[in-house]
Amino acid sequence: MNNVKRFLVIIITIPLSYVLQMLVLPRIPHLVAVPNLLLASVISLGFLYGRTVGLVSGVISGLLLDLVGGGTPGFYTLIFSLLGYADGYLSEKMESEIVLVLIALLLVNMIAFHLYVFVFAFLIGKHFSFLPYLKTVFLPEFILTVLGFLLIYGILLFFSKRWDLKVNKGDVKIV
Repeated sequence: MNNVKRFLVIIITIPLSYVLQMLVLPRIPHLVAVPNLLLASVISLGFLYGRTVGLVSGVISGLLLDLVGGGTPGFYTLIFSLLGYADGYLSEKMESEIVLVLIALLLVNMIAFHLYVFVFAFLIGKHFSFLPYLKTVFLPEFILTVLGFLLIYGILLFFSKRWDLKVNKGDVKIV
């Protein structure tokens, strides 16, 4: 029964994050950047439920972006699945429940994601301006993604405890 509930959590979280990220949030007029809610969901699911769920949610999120967004097939699937698996693996080895550690984990994931996108999407196309990319794309997106990540992680943790799903973490502490 827990596997069905986990599957239900994935099936609800990923499409909802996608709809918010791609259809709802870009329509807000004064929003500087759109938070990467799919990445926040993959990190949250992987960190809460382990490697398998992180990998599956990463593949689903990446395929969703690859199929709907166009571009090179497998481009986002590769990075999202690697990050989801790595977060799940890390959660099994790390016993931290501190919010600052989770934000640091998000920062590392976003740096890896944006370096991957920058190198394979921009650098190969001979666009070498990394500092403007950092200032105009990465920093605003990171700030908004932190807020989305904390919201998603909190909601997933709440439902996991309410449905008695086994999670790798206990109570989250704010330091």
